[in-house]
Amino acid sequence: MAGGVLAGLANVRSQVTPPVSRLVCALLVAAGALQPMTAFAIPIPSPSLSDILLPPPSDYAESGANAPFHGSFTSSAYATAWGTKAAEAHTALEADGFVEGYGFTWINQLDKRALIEFVVAFAGGQGARNWLTFAEAGDKADPTYQHADTASGIDPYYGEHNAYPSHDVSDAFAFVKGNDFFVIGFESTQDDVLNLAQTRANNQYNAAPDSTIPRDQWPENAKATASPGSAGFPAGGYVFVAALLIGLLAVVVVFARQSRQRGATMSGDVQMSPDGASWWDGQKWHDAQQEVPFMARRSPDGAFWWDGQKWRPVPQ
Repeated sequence: MAGGVLAGLANVRSQVTPPVSRLVCALLVAAGALQPMTAFAIPIPSPSLSDILLPPPSDYAESGANAPFHGSFTSSAYATAWGTKAAEAHTALEADGFVEGYGFTWINQLDKRALIEFVVAFAGGQGARNWLTFAEAGDKADPTYQHADTASGIDPYYGEHNAYPSHDVSDAFAFVKGNDFFVIGFESTQDDVLNLAQTRANNQYNAAPDSTIPRDQWPENAKATASPGSAGFPAGGYVFVAALLIGLLAVVVVFARQSRQRGATMSGDVQMSPDGASWWDGQKWHDAQQEVPFMARRSPDGAFWWDGQKWRPVPQ
């Protein structure tokens, strides 16, 4: 699934600059001021997300740290896969109650196939379903989208078939179970992975727990409860404010890290020169024939990158 689901995640390592550190402290103080009002705590999925994904087939091996999904990831990192809609995706993830993400990419070298699977825990079932709707709309708008795939025994879900400039194809399914959003997708050099994707998605759906956060802790099931001394104000209101502050903190930290490391923004946009020969990193121009913008979206096979108007081959 391109357009966000199978696209690569941005690298967000480095240190926070001093001015941003002061802003982070201010946000932490503001969040701390809410503690007397409500015992807000970020939920922890149980069982852990690393335990609920099925192990890979015996003939698949992990593709490595440079894969689109490699262990845990944040909402900020996940949102960058939406390219020019990264900010919109990040806002939606936080509003829907993103808690944690975990996934892997597996490769079968002999059959020339890749398996991408990940799970995202949300604070409640409604948030997970909202994100399913958002992701489906984004994926169907991607230029590689061909048509919908169908499956039985999974609900709610959507499936899609994509074809890429490299002539690879993929079949993938996204579904929700409880408060968790799953994606299972196969990519191949041949159009021969639909049955694999259907079977894998069904097995993952059946193996997944009913939820990783107790249903009585979901925001939609607790929003009518007022905290003591709150004069009737719903406890969920304070939780929302705290979550908003934490979301702002995450955005600031990631923005600072990316700005320091690359001098670029989180938007995923690639600023090209009028002749298309160079791209701008925020400080200087780079030869597009020799270097690939770190923020550019790549095809799942890593062979092409998107300059905002067309796919370009990745220099060897």
